[in-house]
Amino acid sequence: SILCDFVKSGKLGSAGSWLVEGIGEDFVPAMADFSLVKASYTISDEESFQTCRTLLMKEGILAGSSSGVLIASAVQYAQDSKTPKKIVTFVCDSGNKYLSKLYNDQWLADHGLIVSNNLGDLRDLIVAKYDEQAVVSVSRDDHIGTAYSRMKLYDISQLPVLENDRIVGIIDESDILLRVTSNNENAFKEKIETCMSSDLVTIPPRSPIDTAISILQKGLVVIVADENRFYGLITRIDLLNYLRRQMKGQ
Repeated sequence: SILCDFVKSGKLGSAGSWLVEGIGEDFVPAMADFSLVKASYTISDEESFQTCRTLLMKEGILAGSSSGVLIASAVQYAQDSKTPKKIVTFVCDSGNKYLSKLYNDQWLADHGLIVSNNLGDLRDLIVAKYDEQAVVSVSRDDHIGTAYSRMKLYDISQLPVLENDRIVGIIDESDILLRVTSNNENAFKEKIETCMSSDLVTIPPRSPIDTAISILQKGLVVIVADENRFYGLITRIDLLNYLRRQMKGQ
């Protein structure tokens, strides 16, 4: 928002961008009266989201991202105050619309707002890690309809087929589409093993990133696994998010 700079200097700066919804503007409303405004604060997306999550954990209040900005600002104002005061702020929006965003660790990681432990290999590119129980998967005995439902629910285009912590296949939208459009009325009731791809190309975590890029350029998903363990998948968007985080850190 440009309002913070306007309050401090009376000048309009350049508008930025933010993930917080329902608050902040790139113009000064004509009816706004700043004569009683004594201070202004800039709250980052990360601080707003963390404030909301802390509020939920400590007070059991499910607030939205706009509330995170207001509460974080009130905390900063309290810290800047020299004398004891009663400080009032608002919880102006509910967090029930943000369950898939600020309350979703994977979404935060996608946007570089959660920094996981840096392992120095391809595991740093995996957003949904198997050892963190974040992988949406199916088994070979599940029905094709189950795979379709999970893809639709989680807005993903492929699923690993797992068995005893090992990946034994992968099924994607094209596999399901081919099965359903081949005049098979019972396709959704068939087992996944009938149409999954089992001829897999896997690479161990210590493989160079160029190997992963080469696989993605062929239109495939990167399967990170070794002989005894599956770690997760890397998609094009995962790679882009990783590269963006690296650029931000420079």
